[in-house]
Amino acid sequence: MDRQGFPQNPDERRREPSQAPFDGFPYLVTRVGNTPLRHIALLPGDWTHDHLVDTARRQAFTNRLDTCLCLGPAAALFITADGAEMEGRELPSGIPVFGRLHLPADLPLTLELRHRLAALQAFVERHPAAGYLVGDGLEGGRRATAEDLKRLTGRDEHGVPQGLARCPECDAFKGDYLALKGEGNGEKVPRVIPVCCRCQNHNRCARCGATLAEWRLSAYCYDEAARSVRYLAAYVALGHRCPARGGFVH
Repeated sequence: MDRQGFPQNPDERRREPSQAPFDGFPYLVTRVGNTPLRHIALLPGDWTHDHLVDTARRQAFTNRLDTCLCLGPAAALFITADGAEMEGRELPSGIPVFGRLHLPADLPLTLELRHRLAALQAFVERHPAAGYLVGDGLEGGRRATAEDLKRLTGRDEHGVPQGLARCPECDAFKGDYLALKGEGNGEKVPRVIPVCCRCQNHNRCARCGATLAEWRLSAYCYDEAARSVRYLAAYVALGHRCPARGGFVH
């Protein structure tokens, strides 16, 4: 576990100290990339354990973001973006946000949920973010080998970097890109970074089914106009909007 309650990732950059987690159980916490941002979504207190677990699994599978079902002060189920599960006793904490990542279904705003929603809003106001984020800690790629340098150095006659090719389905570029100028994370050691086309954008809203952003989160796409790669940090997902419905928690 990291100090913010998710399974440890050695590439994670810790920017904020941890604090006591929210105590309005049950709820979901979604880790936004490898940042301290923690999105909290309340779940009904009268749902069965199986219903809560099923909702957490659907949320993680659709968003493709690490998700934690918080059931009590020392009871949590962690579900990774790849679907791996692990029970834990340490709850996630960090910079809390809410109301941005929708659940698979809207929840009627009952009196019980209304009280917990007010408590959550107060909790978020007590723990505001300091400063700003310039990435999400997943920009790395891997160090280039001698074979990579030979294979990926240079561009074709159209100015497209070696290693990239158009996707026959969406016409966007995908493949391996040789980063020599610190693209993404500023590291000047040559790196190979995967570039995703639009077809590879698997991050979707659990409620409306639309993609959370134009391109895949925590990934690179190729900007044809700039003739370079562009990184899309996971917190862009917090800007997603789907049709609002009054009288519901969503």
